[in-house]
Amino acid sequence: MGIMSSLRRRAAAVAAAVCAGVLALTGCTAFNNSDDGTADGNGTSATTQTFQPSGGKPTATLSIASGSENKEVAVAIQKAADQSNVAVTMHYMGSLEIMNALKAGGQDHDAVWPASSMWISMGDTKHIVKDAASTSTTPIVFGIAKSKAVKLGWADDTGATKPVSTADILAAVSDGKLTFSMTSATVIDSALNVYQTALRKPSWTIWVVDYSGSMSGEGKNGVVKGLNAALDPDQAKKSYIEPASGDVNILIPFETEVHRPVKATGTSTSDLLHEADATDASGGTDIYEGLLSALDELPSESEASQYTTAIVLMTDGRSNSDHQDEFESAYKSRGRDLPIFSIMFGDADPSQLKSLATLSNAKVFDGRSGDLAAVFRQVKGFN
Repeated sequence: MGIMSSLRRRAAAVAAAVCAGVLALTGCTAFNNSDDGTADGNGTSATTQTFQPSGGKPTATLSIASGSENKEVAVAIQKAADQSNVAVTMHYMGSLEIMNALKAGGQDHDAVWPASSMWISMGDTKHIVKDAASTSTTPIVFGIAKSKAVKLGWADDTGATKPVSTADILAAVSDGKLTFSMTSATVIDSALNVYQTALRKPSWTIWVVDYSGSMSGEGKNGVVKGLNAALDPDQAKKSYIEPASGDVNILIPFETEVHRPVKATGTSTSDLLHEADATDASGGTDIYEGLLSALDELPSESEASQYTTAIVLMTDGRSNSDHQDEFESAYKSRGRDLPIFSIMFGDADPSQLKSLATLSNAKVFDGRSGDLAAVFRQVKGFN
């Protein structure tokens, strides 16, 4: 953990209590907290969760940049807060975000708790981490083909495995009977760049963006900032989501009417981003007309298998048109596995967006608080 000096002693006590609690309470997920960090009735997920000590006013508050998997040990964290009389605020972030926060000097956090210590090793380039405690170890699953396992004597003909030690694996490799590759924390940056730009299947993403009058000002500015974070090659590269040469991105602005789609291929996204910034916010909100237009911009059936396709809807309002049934019928008639991810902010109707997520087996993201650009990066990570 990277810990500020004024909090170091109490933070160390919290960390120790959490370590003990995690070991004792592994598998416990139930926790009655008003901000429990789990999906709520609106289909969104909280990104911040605060644990107050039960004994009264806390002597301090410890801010932790944490991986979302730590929601599973909420009981242990609450116990640590009670024992130390220090409030704990968990800011749930992706591993890359935590790594980048460390590279930036820790930002406003007192400690980090990523999924793996390798993210600390890679991100702590300024050597700000002063104390560390291990809360768990990550198991390694070694998978090989059944035929190879049988040949090595590690499984019988039915596929039932026998106990295999690390020494057995090393001996098989040394004898030339087995070869395998694994990632290295020292080269993972390069590997992520290669995957993002050369190895992954190209994405076909249709951005259906609300430009109604209520989006004027802060709402539109947030959307433009988010689109730049996801689609500007230089900005997106920092989060390993930069567009690749085969990617297709299509912007469909909408309000009462649907605007002309703007298509960008590969890394040439400047015209699309310029259009996003230049489009004025005015009129009403017709989500379903925008989505109907998106269905017309999908890759052809012969092209579909070449892309990971998704629609991303961004809105701050409730669609007051009668086009919902028309859209749902048109969507189902396509017969495609096409997720519709929604980012809601302002006064967006969560029930409408949740209905779209259920229809398309997708997810709703809450952009009403915090860094909207970070939400865009999360969404882009799905395709």
